[in-house]
Amino acid sequence: MKRVVLSLLLFLAVERFCYFQTEGFILSKMLLENVPPPPGPSETLTFIGAGKQFYAFETADHQYVVKFMKFSRRRPLPWLEKLPFFQSWKISYLTERAKRLTNLKASSLLARQFLSSEAAIVSYPLSKNLTLIDKLGIAHHIDRSQTEFIVQKKAAPFTTYFDKNPSLAHILISSYLKTVSSHCRKGICNLDPIIDRNYGVVDNQMILMDIGSLLAHPKLKSLARQQLEIFMEVLPLREWLQNNHPEHVTFFDQALCQTIEKHSF
Repeated sequence: MKRVVLSLLLFLAVERFCYFQTEGFILSKMLLENVPPPPGPSETLTFIGAGKQFYAFETADHQYVVKFMKFSRRRPLPWLEKLPFFQSWKISYLTERAKRLTNLKASSLLARQFLSSEAAIVSYPLSKNLTLIDKLGIAHHIDRSQTEFIVQKKAAPFTTYFDKNPSLAHILISSYLKTVSSHCRKGICNLDPIIDRNYGVVDNQMILMDIGSLLAHPKLKSLARQQLEIFMEVLPLREWLQNNHPEHVTFFDQALCQTIEKHSF
Protein backbone atom coordinates (compact mmCIF):
# COMPACT_ATOMS: atom_id res chain seq x y z
CA MET A 1 0.00 0.00 0.00
CA LYS A 2 2.84 2.37 0.84
CA ARG A 3 4.37 1.72 -2.58
CA VAL A 4 1.12 2.56 -4.28
CA VAL A 5 0.80 5.81 -2.32
CA LEU A 6 4.42 6.74 -2.98
CA SER A 7 4.03 5.98 -6.68
CA LEU A 8 0.91 8.11 -6.83
CA LEU A 9 2.65 10.99 -5.05
CA LEU A 10 5.64 10.70 -7.39
CA PHE A 11 3.34 10.72 -10.41
CA LEU A 12 1.54 13.82 -9.14
CA ALA A 13 4.84 15.55 -8.40
CA VAL A 14 6.16 14.84 -11.90
CA GLU A 15 2.86 15.95 -13.46
CA ARG A 16 2.92 19.25 -11.53
CA PHE A 17 6.59 19.81 -12.42
CA CYS A 18 5.86 19.30 -16.12
CA TYR A 19 2.81 21.55 -15.89
CA PHE A 20 4.75 24.46 -14.43
CA GLN A 21 7.69 23.94 -16.77
CA THR A 22 5.40 24.20 -19.81
CA GLU A 23 2.76 26.52 -18.28
CA GLY A 24 0.25 23.79 -18.98
CA PHE A 25 0.72 23.78 -22.75
CA ILE A 26 -0.60 20.60 -24.38
CA LEU A 27 -0.93 20.76 -28.14
CA SER A 28 -3.98 18.49 -28.32
CA LYS A 29 -5.98 20.96 -26.20
CA MET A 30 -6.02 23.52 -29.02
CA LEU A 31 -6.56 21.23 -32.01
CA LEU A 32 -9.93 20.55 -33.58
CA GLU A 33 -8.41 17.45 -35.11
CA ASN A 34 -4.94 15.98 -34.91
CA VAL A 35 -3.70 15.54 -38.49
CA PRO A 36 -0.23 16.25 -39.91
CA PRO A 37 0.17 19.58 -41.72
CA PRO A 38 0.68 19.54 -45.49
CA PRO A 39 4.19 20.11 -46.88
CA GLY A 40 5.33 23.66 -47.48
CA PRO A 41 6.89 26.65 -45.73
CA SER A 42 5.68 27.51 -42.26
CA GLU A 43 5.52 30.55 -40.00
CA THR A 44 7.14 30.32 -36.57
CA LEU A 45 5.28 31.48 -33.45
CA THR A 46 6.79 31.47 -29.96
CA PHE A 47 4.89 30.65 -26.76
CA ILE A 48 4.52 33.57 -24.34
CA GLY A 49 1.81 32.46 -21.94
CA ALA A 50 -1.44 30.68 -21.18
CA GLY A 51 -4.74 31.56 -19.55
CA LYS A 52 -7.82 29.55 -18.73
CA GLN A 53 -9.19 29.89 -22.26
CA PHE A 54 -6.29 30.52 -24.65
CA TYR A 55 -2.66 29.74 -25.39
CA ALA A 56 -0.75 32.85 -26.48
CA PHE A 57 2.07 32.87 -29.05
CA GLU A 58 3.86 35.89 -30.51
CA THR A 59 4.90 36.48 -34.09
CA ALA A 60 8.54 36.63 -35.12
CA ASP A 61 8.49 40.44 -35.28
CA HIS A 62 7.15 40.62 -31.67
CA GLN A 63 4.34 42.91 -32.82
CA TYR A 64 1.35 40.56 -32.63
CA VAL A 65 -0.05 37.86 -30.38
CA VAL A 66 -1.91 34.84 -31.76
CA LYS A 67 -4.31 33.37 -29.20
CA PHE A 68 -5.39 29.78 -29.79
CA MET A 69 -8.62 28.68 -28.15
CA LYS A 70 -8.41 25.74 -25.78
CA PHE A 71 -10.92 23.06 -26.63
CA SER A 72 -10.32 19.95 -24.54
CA ARG A 73 -10.72 21.91 -21.29
CA ARG A 74 -14.18 22.96 -22.48
CA ARG A 75 -15.44 19.92 -24.34
CA PRO A 76 -16.31 16.42 -23.04
CA LEU A 77 -13.37 14.14 -22.37
CA PRO A 78 -13.71 10.81 -24.25
CA TRP A 79 -12.98 8.65 -21.22
CA LEU A 80 -15.74 10.34 -19.22
CA GLU A 81 -18.36 9.17 -21.69
CA LYS A 82 -17.38 5.56 -21.00
CA LEU A 83 -17.79 5.67 -17.22
CA PRO A 84 -20.58 3.25 -16.20
CA PHE A 85 -21.25 5.01 -12.89
CA PHE A 86 -21.96 8.49 -11.56
CA GLN A 87 -24.27 9.11 -14.53
CA SER A 88 -26.01 12.15 -13.10
CA TRP A 89 -22.68 13.74 -12.15
CA LYS A 90 -21.23 12.93 -15.56
CA ILE A 91 -24.15 14.48 -17.43
CA SER A 92 -23.96 17.64 -15.32
CA TYR A 93 -20.18 17.83 -15.80
CA LEU A 94 -20.33 17.38 -19.56
CA THR A 95 -23.20 19.85 -19.89
CA GLU A 96 -21.21 22.48 -18.00
CA ARG A 97 -18.19 21.96 -20.24
CA ALA A 98 -20.31 22.30 -23.37
CA LYS A 99 -21.83 25.49 -21.96
CA ARG A 100 -18.38 26.97 -21.29
CA LEU A 101 -17.23 26.23 -24.84
CA THR A 102 -20.37 27.88 -26.23
CA ASN A 103 -19.78 30.96 -24.05
CA LEU A 104 -16.14 31.19 -25.07
CA LYS A 105 -16.99 31.04 -28.77
CA ALA A 106 -19.72 33.65 -28.30
CA SER A 107 -17.32 35.95 -26.43
CA SER A 108 -14.68 35.65 -29.15
CA LEU A 109 -17.27 36.38 -31.82
CA LEU A 110 -18.40 39.54 -29.97
CA ALA A 111 -14.80 40.72 -29.84
CA ARG A 112 -14.26 40.11 -33.55
CA GLN A 113 -17.51 41.70 -34.70
CA PHE A 114 -17.85 44.69 -32.38
CA LEU A 115 -14.65 45.33 -30.40
CA SER A 116 -11.79 45.13 -32.87
CA SER A 117 -10.63 48.60 -31.84
CA GLU A 118 -11.15 48.14 -28.08
CA ALA A 119 -9.28 44.81 -28.17
CA ALA A 120 -6.69 45.74 -30.86
CA ILE A 121 -7.80 42.81 -33.02
CA VAL A 122 -6.18 42.74 -36.44
CA SER A 123 -6.56 40.83 -39.67
CA TYR A 124 -3.14 39.19 -39.75
CA PRO A 125 -2.04 37.12 -42.78
CA LEU A 126 -1.13 34.02 -40.79
CA SER A 127 0.51 31.25 -42.83
CA LYS A 128 -1.36 28.02 -43.44
CA ASN A 129 1.46 25.98 -41.91
CA LEU A 130 2.62 26.95 -38.44
CA THR A 131 5.56 25.96 -36.28
CA LEU A 132 4.80 26.55 -32.61
CA ILE A 133 7.76 26.79 -30.25
CA ASP A 134 6.70 25.91 -26.70
CA LYS A 135 8.27 27.10 -23.45
CA LEU A 136 10.80 24.24 -23.51
CA GLY A 137 11.89 25.10 -27.06
CA ILE A 138 10.13 22.11 -28.62
CA ALA A 139 8.70 22.69 -32.09
CA HIS A 140 5.16 21.59 -32.98
CA HIS A 141 3.98 21.65 -36.59
CA ILE A 142 0.30 22.25 -37.29
CA ASP A 143 -2.10 23.36 -39.99
CA ARG A 144 -3.80 26.68 -39.19
CA SER A 145 -7.20 25.21 -40.09
CA GLN A 146 -6.91 22.73 -37.20
CA THR A 147 -7.44 25.52 -34.71
CA GLU A 148 -9.53 28.57 -33.83
CA PHE A 149 -7.56 31.70 -33.05
CA ILE A 150 -7.64 35.45 -32.77
CA VAL A 151 -4.80 37.91 -33.48
CA GLN A 152 -4.20 41.06 -31.44
CA LYS A 153 -1.51 43.70 -31.36
CA LYS A 154 0.98 42.80 -28.66
CA ALA A 155 0.20 44.81 -25.54
CA ALA A 156 2.08 45.59 -22.36
CA PRO A 157 0.17 44.74 -19.15
CA PHE A 158 -1.74 47.85 -18.07
CA THR A 159 -0.47 48.06 -14.48
CA THR A 160 3.15 47.42 -15.49
CA TYR A 161 2.99 50.07 -18.19
CA PHE A 162 1.34 52.54 -15.81
CA ASP A 163 4.07 52.04 -13.20
CA LYS A 164 6.80 52.57 -15.77
CA ASN A 165 5.23 55.66 -17.35
CA PRO A 166 4.02 57.95 -14.54
CA SER A 167 3.90 60.95 -16.86
CA LEU A 168 1.17 59.20 -18.87
CA ALA A 169 -1.04 58.48 -15.86
CA HIS A 170 -3.90 60.78 -16.84
CA ILE A 171 -3.80 59.65 -20.47
CA LEU A 172 -3.99 56.01 -19.42
CA ILE A 173 -6.81 56.59 -16.93
CA SER A 174 -8.81 58.49 -19.55
CA SER A 175 -8.17 55.77 -22.12
CA TYR A 176 -9.28 53.09 -19.65
CA LEU A 177 -12.57 54.90 -19.02
CA LYS A 178 -13.10 55.52 -22.73
CA THR A 179 -12.62 51.85 -23.64
CA VAL A 180 -14.96 50.57 -20.94
CA SER A 181 -17.55 53.20 -21.86
CA SER A 182 -17.29 52.20 -25.52
CA HIS A 183 -18.02 48.50 -25.09
CA CYS A 184 -20.80 49.21 -22.57
CA ARG A 185 -22.44 51.58 -25.07
CA LYS A 186 -22.41 48.68 -27.53
CA GLY A 187 -24.30 46.55 -25.01
CA ILE A 188 -21.33 44.37 -24.09
CA CYS A 189 -20.10 43.80 -20.55
CA ASN A 190 -16.86 42.23 -19.36
CA LEU A 191 -17.44 39.55 -16.72
CA ASP A 192 -13.77 39.38 -15.73
CA PRO A 193 -12.46 42.97 -15.26
CA ILE A 194 -9.22 42.03 -13.46
CA ILE A 195 -6.96 45.00 -13.96
CA ASP A 196 -3.50 43.44 -13.59
CA ARG A 197 -4.16 40.55 -15.96
CA ASN A 198 -6.87 41.30 -18.49
CA TYR A 199 -6.03 44.81 -19.71
CA GLY A 200 -3.08 46.01 -21.74
CA VAL A 201 -1.64 49.09 -23.42
CA VAL A 202 -0.93 49.59 -27.12
CA ASP A 203 0.31 52.97 -28.38
CA ASN A 204 -0.45 54.54 -24.98
CA GLN A 205 -4.07 53.38 -25.20
CA MET A 206 -5.74 50.80 -22.97
CA ILE A 207 -7.14 47.69 -24.71
CA LEU A 208 -9.08 44.61 -23.67
CA MET A 209 -6.29 42.06 -23.65
CA ASP A 210 -8.56 39.21 -22.51
CA ILE A 211 -11.56 38.68 -24.80
CA GLY A 212 -12.81 35.41 -23.29
CA SER A 213 -15.39 36.76 -20.81
CA LEU A 214 -17.54 39.13 -22.85
CA LEU A 215 -21.32 39.05 -22.79
CA ALA A 216 -23.97 40.86 -24.82
CA HIS A 217 -26.41 41.76 -22.04
CA PRO A 218 -29.97 42.78 -23.01
CA LYS A 219 -30.26 45.02 -19.93
CA LEU A 220 -27.41 47.17 -21.30
CA LYS A 221 -29.85 48.62 -23.81
CA SER A 222 -30.91 50.85 -20.93
CA LEU A 223 -28.82 54.01 -20.51
CA ALA A 224 -29.03 53.78 -16.72
CA ARG A 225 -27.79 50.19 -16.81
CA GLN A 226 -24.92 51.15 -19.13
CA GLN A 227 -23.84 53.86 -16.70
CA LEU A 228 -24.02 51.42 -13.78
CA GLU A 229 -21.99 48.85 -15.72
CA ILE A 230 -19.29 51.43 -16.50
CA PHE A 231 -19.10 52.33 -12.83
CA MET A 232 -18.83 48.67 -11.75
CA GLU A 233 -16.18 47.76 -14.34
CA VAL A 234 -13.86 50.66 -13.52
CA LEU A 235 -13.96 50.18 -9.74
CA PRO A 236 -10.97 47.77 -9.89
CA LEU A 237 -8.91 50.60 -11.44
CA ARG A 238 -9.89 52.99 -8.66
CA GLU A 239 -8.98 50.42 -6.02
CA TRP A 240 -5.62 49.79 -7.70
CA LEU A 241 -4.91 53.51 -7.89
CA GLN A 242 -5.86 53.93 -4.23
CA ASN A 243 -3.37 51.23 -3.25
CA ASN A 244 -0.54 52.12 -5.64
CA HIS A 245 -0.96 55.68 -6.95
CA PRO A 246 -3.31 57.55 -4.60
CA GLU A 247 -2.20 60.89 -6.07
CA HIS A 248 -4.28 60.08 -9.17
CA VAL A 249 -7.54 59.09 -7.44
CA THR A 250 -8.95 62.62 -7.58
CA PHE A 251 -8.33 62.80 -11.33
CA PHE A 252 -9.93 59.37 -11.76
CA ASP A 253 -13.07 60.48 -9.89
CA GLN A 254 -13.37 63.64 -11.97
CA ALA A 255 -12.76 61.77 -15.23
CA LEU A 256 -15.33 59.12 -14.30
CA CYS A 257 -17.99 61.77 -13.65
CA GLN A 258 -17.24 63.34 -17.02
CA THR A 259 -17.41 59.94 -18.71
CA ILE A 260 -20.79 59.15 -17.18
CA GLU A 261 -22.12 62.59 -18.20
CA LYS A 262 -20.89 62.19 -21.79
CA HIS A 263 -22.38 58.70 -21.89
CA SER A 264 -25.83 60.13 -21.27
CA PHE A 265 -25.85 62.00 -24.60
